[in-house]
Amino acid sequence: MRIYIKKHIQCICLLLLFFALPAQANDYKHSVQGSVVDNITGMGVTAKITLMTADSVVIDTITADIEEMPWDIGYHKAYYEFKDAVTSKGKYIIKAEKEGYDVCYMNCELRSTRQDYIKVKEIRMTKIVEHELKEVTVVASKVKMVMKGDTIVYNANAFNLAEGNMLDALIARLPGAKLEKDGRIYVNGRFIQSLLVNGHEFFAGNPKLALENLPAYTVNKIKVYNKAGTKSRLTQQNMGDNTYVMDVRLKREYATGYMGDLEAGGGTQKRYKLRGFGMKFSDKERMGAFFNINNLNDNQRAELTGEWEPQDVGNGLLTVKNAGVSYVRFLNNERSWFATGNTWQHISTDNESITHTQTYLPEGNSFLHNHSKQLNSSDKWESINRLSIDKTNYSTSNSLSISYLRNNGFGSTNSATANETTKLNTLLSRNSFESSDFNFDFSTGNYVKYITDLIRGDFSVSYNRNKQKQFMLNNVQYMQGGQPNDLRNNYFDMPNQKLKLSAGVGYDFKIRKTTFAPEYSYTYTYNKASNLLYRLDWIAGRDINQFNVLPSTSNVLLSVLDNNNSYRFNEYRNEHRFNFHYFKFCRKLFDGEFTVNLPLRLLNADFHYYGVNEQRFSRRKLFFEPDIRLSHWSEDVSWVFTAGMKSDFPTLLATADYRNDSDPLNIRLGNKDLRNLHYYDVNANITFNGENEQTISLSANYHRTDNQVAYALIFDKTTGASIIYPTSVNGNWNTKFEVEFKRALDKANKILFSNNFSTNYNHSVDMASIAGSAESQRSIVNNWEFGDELKVNYRLNDNYEFTFHTGGKYYLINSERVGFEKIKASDYNIGLNAQIVLPWELQLTTDMTMFARRGYQQTEMNTTDWIWNVQLARTFLKGHLTAKLQGFDLLQQLSNTRYVINSQGRTESWNNSIPRYVMLSLAWKFNINPKKK
Repeated sequence: MRIYIKKHIQCICLLLLFFALPAQANDYKHSVQGSVVDNITGMGVTAKITLMTADSVVIDTITADIEEMPWDIGYHKAYYEFKDAVTSKGKYIIKAEKEGYDVCYMNCELRSTRQDYIKVKEIRMTKIVEHELKEVTVVASKVKMVMKGDTIVYNANAFNLAEGNMLDALIARLPGAKLEKDGRIYVNGRFIQSLLVNGHEFFAGNPKLALENLPAYTVNKIKVYNKAGTKSRLTQQNMGDNTYVMDVRLKREYATGYMGDLEAGGGTQKRYKLRGFGMKFSDKERMGAFFNINNLNDNQRAELTGEWEPQDVGNGLLTVKNAGVSYVRFLNNERSWFATGNTWQHISTDNESITHTQTYLPEGNSFLHNHSKQLNSSDKWESINRLSIDKTNYSTSNSLSISYLRNNGFGSTNSATANETTKLNTLLSRNSFESSDFNFDFSTGNYVKYITDLIRGDFSVSYNRNKQKQFMLNNVQYMQGGQPNDLRNNYFDMPNQKLKLSAGVGYDFKIRKTTFAPEYSYTYTYNKASNLLYRLDWIAGRDINQFNVLPSTSNVLLSVLDNNNSYRFNEYRNEHRFNFHYFKFCRKLFDGEFTVNLPLRLLNADFHYYGVNEQRFSRRKLFFEPDIRLSHWSEDVSWVFTAGMKSDFPTLLATADYRNDSDPLNIRLGNKDLRNLHYYDVNANITFNGENEQTISLSANYHRTDNQVAYALIFDKTTGASIIYPTSVNGNWNTKFEVEFKRALDKANKILFSNNFSTNYNHSVDMASIAGSAESQRSIVNNWEFGDELKVNYRLNDNYEFTFHTGGKYYLINSERVGFEKIKASDYNIGLNAQIVLPWELQLTTDMTMFARRGYQQTEMNTTDWIWNVQLARTFLKGHLTAKLQGFDLLQQLSNTRYVINSQGRTESWNNSIPRYVMLSLAWKFNINPKKK
């Protein structure tokens, strides 16, 4: 293995040397670049720029143009660049001239021939004559999307949205954008790494708060682009540290001053909501506050775009209360700032579920029926604080976050296990629990620029303390074999602490457009955990009805400690990571970025286990985890290719030699023979942009896991009990291919067509056997999924908009396992969305969609559901007051039954869910702008 790694490292180093050779040319020509702004407004000035030698000999003259640079998105400055204008080290002079402004001069210097360019300090010109411009009215067509270089710009005013919609509804309508139900955003198949509001994170980087609380009517444009990282900002050129972001730009009237809204509503089935949001924007600071109280399953509302499926109704009944405040203060410039976000959330859940599970076994399957009820309550407090200071040659970014979570709940379970002909056992269970979780995280990252190079240093510390206490009363009745009932009153005490320290240094050695960066980091992790089981049923005279009450003295509690099923462990990890980072901007080869990382990670882990017997063991391994990235961005086409591998130890607790039979129906074992895990990922995406808002996007990915930990199952056909143990299996991999096409079908861009086709294959491997069998058998399931989504949007004007949408998925699931029945099934939908302005200024928004399932073996799974949601709204008081009447699932056909099929078996689950309702609400919004002086 070492020889293999050594040879590959040598080959890669030779390749990097080959790429670096052109950078050593002696006749390299250097560019000179900078920006010009008005000294008062900070806006760009299109000045005449002259480059001169130190003795005032003119070299060249150009005019600065106003544009947005990757490291200055949102700043409308005037930039200039003298390409290949300087060949020797020395000092130079920049002269800026513009009618109405004083002439300005700025000195600059080429300090090293390794510099790709000279970065001139920003020129701030002082106006001497003011000209009053006549007011000009511009009437523009409402184009939904345009490309500006490699930046996608969406015009929020071109989308008709229902009154009262938040930012999430607007993003869901953007061409090429996909908003997942967990809040993740994708644009043309690429994941959005950060959601910004006016160039900065919202509520200390919590995108869900922006999605649910920022009103859509405040948005002017949404920009999607590669935001330059700290290294790129310091060097003022691409250093390969970009992040793909979505920047929500507010309308001018909301960018300064105060804005907010308040909404209250009540409906049938005792549904209610009360929410408020307010913000203050200025050049120096931003303040925000919000609160939200509802029993709509965490803001579940009438979906009006046809995006929801019948199975999206959610689990249980949720009552949510949350509130938060945030503050951002800018320090001298918008890239130096302090921000704090503080939130509180309370969630109460009432969850009832019925689950039918079929487990695939070599000699006849097993079946489990489970009915449970659970009431839970949780409170979470969180504070996230950040300080960023960004200067010409220095940058520091610091983060401090603290959170505390408290949970408690109680419930009951009634379950039965059977084979294909006979019931094997039943379980009656009651439980109650309480837990707390405290987190502390601090990190700092620092960069210092030295001529063309960068010196980096970072440090982080995190601490977690978790406490869990759980009471359980279990009564197991065996139907076969004559075994007696098993009644247990268990009390679990499970404290856990984890400390992680990390520090790293790096040096970016830059030769013009090529960067070599040796890096080193060290990480220390300490994990201490206990799992103590007390058998309260062993106490003489114990009242089982008080199953969640501890004995009055600690001596009595200690006397019933179940040593066979109690354990403690300490885990120590030391990680040394040596990395060689190489980055090159290949302008001639493919006009894009080439990045490669060659890290060697030395991981040492020591595990001390204290149970029935004491065990001490260690793992040592040197992992080679390379990754590569190539990308190209332009107005017409952009593409990204990434590939890499990661490795890690399995969970060390799973490798301990132990037997836990605290649950007699599920006995768990360890496995010291678990192998190290290896993950391989390959991703590719290419997007073509054309006229008439046309975009073609293709993406593909491949993921494979070697030595994946699967939990083998040995099933006792007499008692229905299972022995479960971890084992390493190979053969788990999946791949996905996706094509998305969209364009306007007419010259006026009123009809927009989009189609998304995808295919997904998952090769899933697991293990199972019957008690008494010689060995476990591999259970392999091949799962194919083909999908297509089509939409045609017709926007006649601001008063009428219609969307036809249809889609479907076809599933092909097969296995060579004996007794497996091949599945050929499909889910499909078709629907129409309409938004119409009616007489008396009423706005009607409605969506009706038919969802169908066909081809499933169980007839109850072959369903047809019609989902109809509607909203009627009207504004009053010049748009400040909005009345809304919403209908959610008016036909009451949202399903709360789900079906899952994988290599272990199939599961059908039912959950109680929010009923259909009709709600009337009133929303008031305000906006106060500062008076112009």
